Amino acid sequence: MLPVQNDLIPYNPLPSDIMLTYAIQKAGYDYDQLDQQGAIDFDGFMHAINTFPWAEQLRAWDETQDGPLPSLVLQNEKDERALWVMVIGSDLGNSFQVTAVWMRPHKGMFGLGKEKMVQETATIDIELRQELDQLCRLFCAAQYEDLERDVARFSERSS
Repeated sequence: MLPVQNDLIPYNPLPSDIMLTYAIQKAGYDYDQLDQQGAIDFDGFMHAINTFPWAEQLRAWDETQDGPLPSLVLQNEKDERALWVMVIGSDLGNSFQVTAVWMRPHKGMFGLGKEKMVQETATIDIELRQELDQLCRLFCAAQYEDLERDVARFSERSS
């Protein structure tokens, strides 16, 4: 039996070829401006979420109400995927907005032409920290089918 880190997702060590990184986007940044932070794993990303100065950054954003909300971005460049995490409210509580980004193959109009990769995104509101942790755990374990299923389920719930 695999060790379990919570009741939802069993712990599965990452294959050695998965390289996760993360970045920070602070209040006042341009939409495409990120501070790359380097390699990370699930525990490290949870620590980053817990120690990021959310209240300070949200106050700074409230003053200008311009540009992106402060975010932490979990990235797998090889798989061309990202998970953007934003806190909604005044500090780290139980209200989050998450944007999942991935690439999908897409055929031209009427299914003709050469297949090309297109970017897809889904933005969802999460009200429980346990659900945010679950999405991050799935991303870190490269369990993308399960991640996309949960993102779709959370999206339907908030519609």
